[in-house]
Parts: sequence; structure tokens; C-alpha cells
Amino acid sequence: MKKLNLFEWSKISYVAKGILVGILVGIIVSLFRVSIEILSTTMADVYAFLRTEPIWLIGWVFVILLMAFIIAIMVRDEPDIRGSGIQDIEGQLHGVLKLDWFSILWRKFIGGVLSIGSGLALGREGPSIQLGGAVGQGVNHFMKGNKSQQNILISAGASAGLSAAFNAPVSGIMFILEEVHHKFSGVLLLTAFSASITANFIAYQIFGVQPALDLGSMAIFPLEHYAHLVFLGIFLALGGWAYQETLMYMPVLYKKLPIPPYLNGFVPFIMLIPVGLFLPSLMGGGTTIITNISSNGYTTGILIGIFVFRFIYSHISYGSGLPGGIFIPVLSLGALLGAIYGNGALWVTGIDDILLRSFIIYAMGGLLTAVTKAPLTAVMLITEMTGNVTQLMPLAVVCLTSYVVADFLGSDPVYEELLQQKVHQIPKVFEGEVTEFELSVEPDSDLDGMMARYLHLPYGSRLIKVKRHQNEFIPHQDTVFWAGDELFFTADSGFVAEVKKYLNKIN
Repeated sequence: MKKLNLFEWSKISYVAKGILVGILVGIIVSLFRVSIEILSTTMADVYAFLRTEPIWLIGWVFVILLMAFIIAIMVRDEPDIRGSGIQDIEGQLHGVLKLDWFSILWRKFIGGVLSIGSGLALGREGPSIQLGGAVGQGVNHFMKGNKSQQNILISAGASAGLSAAFNAPVSGIMFILEEVHHKFSGVLLLTAFSASITANFIAYQIFGVQPALDLGSMAIFPLEHYAHLVFLGIFLALGGWAYQETLMYMPVLYKKLPIPPYLNGFVPFIMLIPVGLFLPSLMGGGTTIITNISSNGYTTGILIGIFVFRFIYSHISYGSGLPGGIFIPVLSLGALLGAIYGNGALWVTGIDDILLRSFIIYAMGGLLTAVTKAPLTAVMLITEMTGNVTQLMPLAVVCLTSYVVADFLGSDPVYEELLQQKVHQIPKVFEGEVTEFELSVEPDSDLDGMMARYLHLPYGSRLIKVKRHQNEFIPHQDTVFWAGDELFFTADSGFVAEVKKYLNKIN
């Protein structure tokens, strides 16, 4: 009874911590969203004014350059605010990165507002997740928690950040379990659930309870047309592969510019001026584009033109290292691909044009799955963002097909690739600090059925414990690993990334 009471109080304390993190994240991310919306509206008004009064354009160029300069200084002083920040959260939780939570918190907030609110092709979800993680780390710092408690609160904060960004509490929980940790943990789930629900409740008070992407009601997708969902999934997997390959190559292109890396942000900001003047509907992360193509019928040629432009500009924006995410840009590209496929299906097979909006919705989830390799998160996120629960089955078919084909093409989760790209730029040095991490043995991998004596770990790392079902034991040379085993390792913190790379290769 004593142990039971102790355990119950421990769970209650994590719920309380989760609620605290959720309150703070809900307030900060909601303020982040409001600031972006205010700046976006202001930018639209400014460009409308400039189209009638072009004489003011010279002064506006200086304003744009000033915004780019402010962000450049922030990126120079705190490189960890570059990009979405999700890969940095993953690196921190996996023990390969050390982040300064306060430095990231205020710089990511200001830099993200300026980058996203100005109209660049960037999303708010990545910065919201990193802001949430920084809040969780800060709460743990003030509560003087240990490393394990810090990881739980960072995870809870990241979950709350996604929840508050999109009014999607379940997606926030699913994302942290599926994309970041790749496992289920009772305490982690409880804390993330508390934080995510609390943050979403605060966001509801400010933005209302309507879905973040309200596209109206949709028709039930007919069973006789489910073959289209499979073909759409294949089409999206190919698109996701192209997107990811381009994303990984962008740093190589930017390195060819004769400027320091922290000044790369000037490129998309300068390009923003003609976009704002002549293509204002194509500014921003992409929610406007999704709304427009779902409510207006565009020809296939126009859709292809918009897709090509957004594909290029989103890569230029994100590849520059400006603070901003890729969720919304990816969703908008997916919507465009869905509309293109839908037009083709209408022309070839003559299906009902009322299903065009269905293809748009499903394609958003399918492309996000192909890029992130997180199908459950994609299904739940699209469902919560659009408020269309009745579309779960066809959406799941598209996401599953996209996932399988992307796996066949050799695509890895984009945030893992971005993390590896960043970690490989950090010099490998012995830091003298031991880090513990774990790995779940995958079915049919090289580790599945391997005897411990044949596991040759690099860089002085060690296997210290095996957890099988509910039992934990210290392995010996004749221990055979089974699928589902949790293996616990220790390594010097300076070489954790390399050890994990080796283990992932055989797992």
C-alpha cells in the first residue's frame, strides 16, 4: 500500500508539472500566434499600399533589410534557433545536443515572428514546438529536476507547443510519442497529455474552438474509388522523396554564396518584395493557398505553376536557416498535389467533382507522412485541423500507402536527417560526461536474434541493461536479443551521435 501511494503521488506530481508547463506554453505560443497574425495582416496592408504608391518602395526595401539583419544577428549569436527546431529538440532528448533554453526562448520568439509574419514560406509549428521544449526545460531548471525529469518536461512542452499552434491536443501527444521518442511511456504520456490539453484550453480561450483549417463539410468517399487513394499515396511518396532530397541539398547551395551562413536569410527576404507586390496570395506558410484551392476550381496548369513556385520558394526560405517550420508549407504542397491528382482523376475517370476537396485533404496528410514518416501523427493532425472525423479511413489509406512507398524509396524521417546533418558539423571530442540512452530492438533487424558477444560497440560505449517485458537484467555474453527488447547503453556525450548511428544501422 505504501508503494502504491508513493507511485500515485508521483503520477500526480507529473500531472501538476504538465499542467504548469501547459499553462506557460499555452500563453507563450498563443502570443506567438497572435504576433504572427498581426504582422502578417500589416504586411498585406503595406504591400497593398505599395502597389498604389510605389514611390515608398525604396524605404520599404530598407525596412525589409533591417528585419533580415535583426534575425541574422540573432542566428549568429544563437545558431540553435535556425530552422524549425524540432530536430534540436530530438537531439537534446537523445543526448547529442545541449541547448540554452532562455537564449532560445526569446530569440526564437522574436526571430520566428519576424520570419513567419513577414510572409516567407515558413510555418509556425516548428518554432512553437521548440518554444514549448524551452519552456519545459526552464520549468525543470527552476524546480531543480534531474536529467530524466528534464527530458519528460521538454517532451511535454514540445507536445503542448504543437497543441497550441494548431488547436490539436491529440496530435501534440501523438507527435512526441511517434516522431521523437518512438515508444510508449506511462509517465511521459501522462505529463504530455496534461500539458497538451492545458495549452490547447488556453489557445481555445484566445482563438476559439473552431478548427485551425476549417474547410467545411466533406462528402463520404465512395468505396468503389478507393483505388484512387492508393495511386494518390504513391504519387505523394514520390513528391515527398523529391522534397526531402531538395531540402537536404539546400545547405550545399547556400554554402556557395560568398557570405557568412548567418546572412543567408537576406536571400528570401529580398525575394519577398516582388512576391508581395505581384503574388500576394502566395505569401505566408500556405494556409491561404489551401483555403483558396479547396474553395475555387483552378486549372491543372495553374496548380502546377503554383506548386513549382511554392516548392522552390519554401526551400529557399527554410534552407537559409531562418527560424520557421515546414509543416504548413508541406501541407500546402500536399494540397496542391492533391488538387492536381484530383483534376487528373476527374478528366480520366469522370468521378464526381465533389471529391476534389477530398483529394486535397488526403494529400495533405499523405505528403506530410512521406516527409516525416509519422503516419499516425499525420492522420490525427489533419483530422483535428480540419475537424472532419468522418474522413479517417480514406485518409489513413493514403497515409499508409505513402509511408510504405516512401520506406521503399529509402526516405528517412526528415527531422532525423536534419539532426544528423547538424550533428555531423559538430567536432567529435571526448567530453568526460557519461550519457545513458536506450534503443528498442526492431523485428527482423540484425539485432533481432543477435548474441551479445557479437555486438561490437564503438567509442568505448557499453551495454548496461536489458528490459524484456516487465523484467530488467544485466546481459552476459550469451544473452540473445529479442524483438521488443529495450537495450540501455552508456557512452561519452561527445560520441553519442556516432554510437547511435552505428546502432541504427544494425537495427
